[in-house]
Amino acid sequence: MRKTLLVVLLMVASVLSAQIPQWVLHPKYSSIKLLGNGYYVVSLNGKYGMMNSKEEVVVPLEYDNMSQFKDGMALLYQNGKFVAFVDDKGRLTDIAAHSYAPVASFAFADDYLLVSNRTGYYFVHAKTGATIGPFSDGMPFSEGYAAVKIPKSLKHVFDGTSVLQYISADTGQPVSLPTSDIDADDVDFLSSVSNGKSIVVAKKRVYEYDFSDGSMRPLSMDGTDNKKARVYTPERLVVPVQQGKGYVVALKDGSMSFDDRMRLTAIRYNGQEPQFFDVPEDVEPEPVSAFRGVSFDDTELLGLSYHGDILLPAQFERISKLVGDEALVQVNGKYGVLTVDTKRSCRFILNDNLDIGFEHKTVNTNIKVVCPPTMKLSQMSLTSCDTACIINSDTRSESSNVESAVLRYECTLSIPKKIGLERSSAKTAVALNYDGLKFAPQEISFNAWYVNNYYVELPKHQITGGKLEVDIQVKYTGESDNTYFKKVSVEAEDSVISTITKVTEELYKAQLYNWKNDKVEFSVDVTEDDCPTISYPFSLEVKNSQTGKQKTQSATVTKPVATARLRTKKPTPRPGTKPPIFDL
Repeated sequence: MRKTLLVVLLMVASVLSAQIPQWVLHPKYSSIKLLGNGYYVVSLNGKYGMMNSKEEVVVPLEYDNMSQFKDGMALLYQNGKFVAFVDDKGRLTDIAAHSYAPVASFAFADDYLLVSNRTGYYFVHAKTGATIGPFSDGMPFSEGYAAVKIPKSLKHVFDGTSVLQYISADTGQPVSLPTSDIDADDVDFLSSVSNGKSIVVAKKRVYEYDFSDGSMRPLSMDGTDNKKARVYTPERLVVPVQQGKGYVVALKDGSMSFDDRMRLTAIRYNGQEPQFFDVPEDVEPEPVSAFRGVSFDDTELLGLSYHGDILLPAQFERISKLVGDEALVQVNGKYGVLTVDTKRSCRFILNDNLDIGFEHKTVNTNIKVVCPPTMKLSQMSLTSCDTACIINSDTRSESSNVESAVLRYECTLSIPKKIGLERSSAKTAVALNYDGLKFAPQEISFNAWYVNNYYVELPKHQITGGKLEVDIQVKYTGESDNTYFKKVSVEAEDSVISTITKVTEELYKAQLYNWKNDKVEFSVDVTEDDCPTISYPFSLEVKNSQTGKQKTQSATVTKPVATARLRTKKPTPRPGTKPPIFDL
């Protein structure tokens, strides 16, 4: 009787989908900075430039150095000289011909950068490269205004006389102070604007200038208009003294502190508690990342999880930064950027979604992965993560169309440890390797059962001298012509002693002794190598040996061939370990 090895039954559970990790920038760079907008600062062989998310060069890798981005802008250097600036989308402005140098702590503010050269100080516009100036000195723009020293003669920018004034970022023109009793020549000090206000010192007297309403009032130690409490500087010439990253200006009865962009941070009056002022933060918080780094007990290499699920097992030397859906990782000493394609996935299919009947220890079938058509089959392979599944690499085949790219292998599956004569669920695991990445193992479920390819009967049996002799015929009914090693044994109740002798591949002789009842129940067990044991139960009526009236006669078989059943050992479950997750 022919047995069907593969039964056609659609198995939805055997189709497994997996998200696709992919390189944004391949790991070949000495350093990478994530800008969080689809653009990246990279360095290679000591040169800096920029790439986009398509791994296209947007700023050539030919600059010796590149500053940090501030206010969406960065500076580029060659041979130690400031030669260009670039925005965070790679739009570059070349200013090498002007021999500019950025002033103090560089910062683009209100679209302007403060620079200087031998002809004076200038504000260079970030988008157009247009300039405002020259000035004898200045501070960066803050809230739309910048404090500058305007020379009275452009022929003598540095050695001539100048006046302190604010200029507007909107117009590029000076802004007159809103008071009639103070001339431009009287102004000794201007701070930068912070929270709509600034500090003005004129004729040793300290004022607070409010840009929202254009008012300027004398600063007093008690906050009133009391003339005796007004704040003065000890000298007419106000000289800010650098202290740490900021500056300090001396008062007659205390001091004022400013940050590196000359914005007021504190006022200290002798005998009073200091007053502190907040200045706007320059650093924006980074978005929360769906990635997490994963460490493993058996290796120093790291993996990545995505939304809590292991996406990539251990394969990275370092995970430097996680921003949004991007991960900066190091492989073989080089840096690359990874992301996840959340809109598409790969599907793993075993045995073309058909159930599997195991006739023997193994069965030959196929396994394939169906991926988006944009993935290159030449960079793709499958690896078994289960010793019970052997993939034959020589059987690789590929196919592709506008809808998918399909990679297929022939494979050999070993019989699952838990299997019966009825259909039940089993699992195996494979991993996709693509573009230098090893994806997390994917567990594929399938339905399977053990095919009973043996027919057992008792053609002859008799009792002789207290011994029950039984001929056992074991016939293989499967389709294969191959001979498989099998073991045939007899199992009986505890008091019964049994032996068995092999005569031919199909014929065995068994002897049973010491039965207690008028019926001997036993089973013939057939076991193929590394397969479950199939038990065939039998029951024979015999004269009780204890009566002493035994005769040589044939025993009666009440159940010539009983329904086969499986006897399997329950495997000991293996404790699993969950890899720890760490935040970067």
